[in-house]
Amino acid sequence: MRPSPLTLAALTLSLFPFTTARSVQAQAQEEEHTTIGGYGEVHYTNPTGADTPGEVNVRRFVVYLAHSFNERIAFRSELEVEDTKVEGGESGGEVALEQLYLDYTLSPAAIIRAGLVLPPIGIINETHEPPTFNGVERPSFDQNVIPSTWRDIGVGLVGTLPGSSGLNYRVFLLDGLVASGFSAGAGIRGGRQEGKEASFANPSLTGRLEWAGPGLRIGGSFWYGGSANQDPALGTGTFDNAVALVSADARYDTGPFMFRGVVANVSIADAEAIDATYGTAVGSRIAGGYVEGAYNVLATLAPATAQQLNAFVRYERYNTQAGVPAGVTRDDALARRITTFGLSYKPVYNVVFKGDYQLRRNRAGVGQDEQLSLGVGYQF
Repeated sequence: MRPSPLTLAALTLSLFPFTTARSVQAQAQEEEHTTIGGYGEVHYTNPTGADTPGEVNVRRFVVYLAHSFNERIAFRSELEVEDTKVEGGESGGEVALEQLYLDYTLSPAAIIRAGLVLPPIGIINETHEPPTFNGVERPSFDQNVIPSTWRDIGVGLVGTLPGSSGLNYRVFLLDGLVASGFSAGAGIRGGRQEGKEASFANPSLTGRLEWAGPGLRIGGSFWYGGSANQDPALGTGTFDNAVALVSADARYDTGPFMFRGVVANVSIADAEAIDATYGTAVGSRIAGGYVEGAYNVLATLAPATAQQLNAFVRYERYNTQAGVPAGVTRDDALARRITTFGLSYKPVYNVVFKGDYQLRRNRAGVGQDEQLSLGVGYQF
């Protein structure tokens, strides 16, 4: 017996929701994808005039893992191993998460980012893969003034401003610094909490505004937050022992020439109280910067090749005691000047072989030395 039109309609309607649900699920699975990447570097260093031989080291090995759940929600992470391994009782070495966050895209102008993120300060803190900078080691300025790699836990917004033609921003509310880790030589570096059981007693605000155009990128960054961590000797207010950092940077690539420069100033409002509590001689102001120029020699020797051989020179000048509180004697050995010159050979854009020579000087003229370094690095 032939089924009636009513029976056929009922059968079609009963199948439709099931078919639609399966289609939606299949479409969602097609939108999901996982990305694996990473970077690493191996170094040889040999301080001249030292009694010890040169040293070789697997400086970093980093694995990047990301997953897009759909067109709006994405996960990003980096796991880093420094100095090959970590064993109990040994100095050096680290296994750490460098980034771990979720992005939720509301629009290109507003992406919510939450988790362990990199404060958007300077150049190196966000962009530090070996093929992206000259020199075997990252600039010393980016260790002792801007304490890279700097990461903290929080939430914020990133995006491109509508109608701005290349103007983008990043702003975050993060856990703060802890003053007990500050030092005269390394500034605020030891005060980073790095996402490990971090205190939120002194939340901090950080952000960046950046413009990118053909061959040129200019940015400005800031950080502001307390550092007392409710130590009664320093204060229990949200912004007690406030740290204020401002920084500006620029990158310019024009044909075979490449230039970059960064300046930063860090003010520690209650350095006198920190020094009295911990006996650290922390400066009330930390300041400095560097400029760098490079030229791709192969643009002249082999203009048809996509390979690069960048000859560069970088000059750093910074002082972690640019200002000191009353009662602290300034240490002129902390007013440092470092000149680095060398070569970076890139057979492909994401692999680099490096060599450089450093002249490390200071205002006091003590503990000065020179260093030869060689390295290889990659990213993918």
